[in-house]
Amino acid sequence: MTPFHAGELAIQERVGVRDHMAGAAAFIRDFMPEQHRQFYASLPFFFLGALDAAGQPWATMLAAGPGFVSTPDEHTLHIGGGMLAGDPLEGQLRVGDHVGGLGLEPTTRRRNRVNGEIVAADEGGLRIAVTQSFGNCPQYIQHRQHSAAPDDGRKVQVLRGVALTAADRELIARADTFFIASANMKADAGRGRGVDVSHRGGRPGFVRVDDERTLTSPEFVGNFFFNTLGNVAEYPRAGLLFIDFERGDLLHIAVEAEIIWDGPRLQAFAGAERLLRFHVREVVRNAGALPFRWTAPQPAMQNARTGSWEEADRAQSAAALTTSWRTFTVADVVRESADVRSFHLEPADGLGVAAHVPGQFVSVRVPEWADGGAASQIRSYTISDAPNGRRYRVSVKRDGVVSSWLHAHLAPGAQIELMGPGGDFTFEEGTQRPAVLLSAGIGITPMIAMLNGLLVNGSRTRHRHPIHFIHGARETAHPFAVHLQTLAAGHSNLSVHVQSKRIDINLLRELLPFDDYDFYLCGPAGFMQTMYEGLRKLNVPDQRIRFEAFGPASVRRSDVAGTQAVAAAAGPVPVHFVRSGVEAIWDGSHGSLLELAEANGVAAPSGCRSGLCGSCAAGLESGDVAYTRRCSTQPEAGQVLLCSVAPRAGASEIALAL
Repeated sequence: MTPFHAGELAIQERVGVRDHMAGAAAFIRDFMPEQHRQFYASLPFFFLGALDAAGQPWATMLAAGPGFVSTPDEHTLHIGGGMLAGDPLEGQLRVGDHVGGLGLEPTTRRRNRVNGEIVAADEGGLRIAVTQSFGNCPQYIQHRQHSAAPDDGRKVQVLRGVALTAADRELIARADTFFIASANMKADAGRGRGVDVSHRGGRPGFVRVDDERTLTSPEFVGNFFFNTLGNVAEYPRAGLLFIDFERGDLLHIAVEAEIIWDGPRLQAFAGAERLLRFHVREVVRNAGALPFRWTAPQPAMQNARTGSWEEADRAQSAAALTTSWRTFTVADVVRESADVRSFHLEPADGLGVAAHVPGQFVSVRVPEWADGGAASQIRSYTISDAPNGRRYRVSVKRDGVVSSWLHAHLAPGAQIELMGPGGDFTFEEGTQRPAVLLSAGIGITPMIAMLNGLLVNGSRTRHRHPIHFIHGARETAHPFAVHLQTLAAGHSNLSVHVQSKRIDINLLRELLPFDDYDFYLCGPAGFMQTMYEGLRKLNVPDQRIRFEAFGPASVRRSDVAGTQAVAAAAGPVPVHFVRSGVEAIWDGSHGSLLELAEANGVAAPSGCRSGLCGSCAAGLESGDVAYTRRCSTQPEAGQVLLCSVAPRAGASEIALAL
């Protein structure tokens, strides 16, 4: 029988991990390992979740000397006191009640969970029959050292209400930690029936105080058990505990919880998988009750990949500016290889960075410069890292006029104009197939961004299927070599193959076991076309091959019908490039009029090649065109975006001012 109840299984199914989590059931025992028993006995405090007589879950912290939590045997947990006066669970715990326990040691970031049923409750304490016992990883736990509270004469006060006071809101707004109790007591919950108490951590400000009756908190990547979310899906009531580590206050909040699965708020919060919104029912503040105080925290390493609500608000404001040029400041420059540098860019206007999806790009506009004699030019570069809510990273190979200028002129403190992010070359969310990330040269950048988005926190993966990273690089010391080795060492589902010679289809057939893959391609034009055609000859469906190209490189698909609007003409349509004096025929084999122009030697301006930057706008002198994609930029009257248009079905001819 599975230790997960229907609510937990439903969420595992929704996020695509249910089959993989079936094997994790073995880690949830009905007894405590010896190391857990020794760990509990060493703790001077212990976290508990339980229901009151009205069925409301509460989370609390018990505190006493080491040894007040003991284990007479591997199936029994004994708690000898530790409940503080004024605790909302005081006098509420009786034989037959279910409780959730959490032992946590901030100095080592160690934590273990134990859930069970009270079988005895008397003056000697609580005796609990263990139903579930398992360890948790140290993610998001802030390092703190406790000591005895000073005797400052402060009296303990118990403050009750139905809304958050100003002091409560201030504590929550600066909190980097809270605990949440939840429950599923349905008769059909099986081995998953009971109460749970869990830890949540993040950067200060990761819990938003929407108003005196509402809070919102992000859910980051965890162990995929989904104990809390599964309980909330079945029984929305929950209990929150915030601790004032400096003053020794305990803030207990009874709430109704709801899961938010999508929306702009979620997208704007870096690292968030989903959100929990809490509606306040009751508040109990046990002021000055704890006999401990704690040192200032040392943040968990996982915090660096997460945001705060202040940053998320700025990101939402910036989302409206993705089609405008904004000034960014170079915060750092990192040499990745002999000819590749990463530029870390932060907004100069204080509005934050618009959220992006790994694989997307920004367009860069370099100014006129005296030494090169060139006019302002636009180029597009992949954001080479997953979102962190504070900056973009673009990794640029010194190749061409603009890229060389960036290498020569961008140093910390310099400023540059950006537009975006944009683009649709992103990892398919929720896919259940193995993935092949296939790149050459500087085409490695979107693949690194995707990996950094999928593989997080040292060992966690958002894609619980094999990922094959295959890269061809001329140089032996290619960009991100050490980073790739680190990722491969920490994630068993990632295999990495990098070679200095050309990658071809024969190599793929040697490296990949027979399976049903999603392919992601990025690199120079010849590489892209060759790999695409080779995969199609192996009967890989067109829709399973996604790609990004740099410069004029663009893949000619063998299944054009699925990639263009139904209004586009199949041909033949005469196309006149008036200023160049070039006559060409549209026959449906090119993806856009920009590609047709380049194929016929017509010098056509371009930048992002996805309808974002507008640099490919050209005058339409006659004829009728159809857009093959939705574009972020609208050209001026009488102009079209060459990268995103084709002759409309029925057009007799096209004339362009090129």
